[in-house]
Amino acid sequence: MKRELGVWLLLCAAGAGLTLLATGRVWASARYGGAAPVELTGGDLAPAVQPLALAALAATVALFATKGLWRRVIGAVLALCGVGIALLSWQGLSAGAAEELAAARRPLAAAAGDVAAVAHTAWPYLAAAGGALLIASGVLAVARATGWAGMSGRYDRPGSAAEQRDDKSLWEAIDRGDDPTEER
Repeated sequence: MKRELGVWLLLCAAGAGLTLLATGRVWASARYGGAAPVELTGGDLAPAVQPLALAALAATVALFATKGLWRRVIGAVLALCGVGIALLSWQGLSAGAAEELAAARRPLAAAAGDVAAVAHTAWPYLAAAGGALLIASGVLAVARATGWAGMSGRYDRPGSAAEQRDDKSLWEAIDRGDDPTEER
């Protein structure tokens, strides 16, 4: 189980990390005639991708703090973040969206002539691959997370009222001046 949990954690970190790395890079550039190209990043073309990757990281951490059904819910949220990242990354490959955004950035160049060329880089594909890794990790968490180790319950409050009463009686004995560890 520890190995499986480690693989899962690596999948989550790789998926979210790859996505975050890709969103800050240039996804497309549009060139107007002889003017300098307008470079568009992943954050420009798909602004929701970065928050989804951050939400996936938060869900990864949250899984360790939960148990049972909540782990499955978090796994589903993780998979949905991955689906959103993958879909938005593919939409970022649209030449029309790149042309519109480039025209908004350089209205004078856009008014002078049509876009000669829109070139896409590999970064949107890598962001989509990060989304696919998050989908896989979410599905794995839904299927297997209930058996994984979680945070220790060492500092949790005792569960039953009888256990709480026993703790209270120990403190009361100390207050009276008795040694509760002494055998009678």
